[in-house]
Amino acid sequence: MPVIFKIKNKTNWVVTFILGLGLLIISLIILIIIPLMSMQTEGIFIIFNYILSVIPFAGFFILLLYFWLWNTFGKTVLTIEPEQITIRYKNKLFTAPKVYLKKEIDQVQTKDFTIEKSKLGVRYNFSLSGSTYSVVFIQKDREIRILDWITETKACEITDEIKKMWY
Repeated sequence: MPVIFKIKNKTNWVVTFILGLGLLIISLIILIIIPLMSMQTEGIFIIFNYILSVIPFAGFFILLLYFWLWNTFGKTVLTIEPEQITIRYKNKLFTAPKVYLKKEIDQVQTKDFTIEKSKLGVRYNFSLSGSTYSVVFIQKDREIRILDWITETKACEITDEIKKMWY
């Protein structure tokens, strides 16, 4: 019987508001302003003019929609099974589920990234809610962070459940 954890993203309401306004403005440009400007040309060129004018705005709209959906409604669904772990990202466009097999993972850990060290230096992460922990797989001297920016209790709960199911 698989164990399922659903972890909701912490919504940044300022980003949600700003991206929402950006989506509204780009929608108005695509639906009102560009068609009015395209009407100035004649014949079949109206369609080509409209399509060529909309393409950059549509690409930017999709990019903003990607970030807005994930920030506002994003959820990570972790399914722990006896032989594998599947990670699905709900409300995140263009992402496929990630599957990790038990035989490929050497160790499961909970790590605190309040102070994050990398090749480029040291970065300090601060969170009022204490959401600086990650669930990490160790795979042949390589770390794979499967869940980021969760609380210590949630990270330990998930790590314990994985260890109970796998070991």
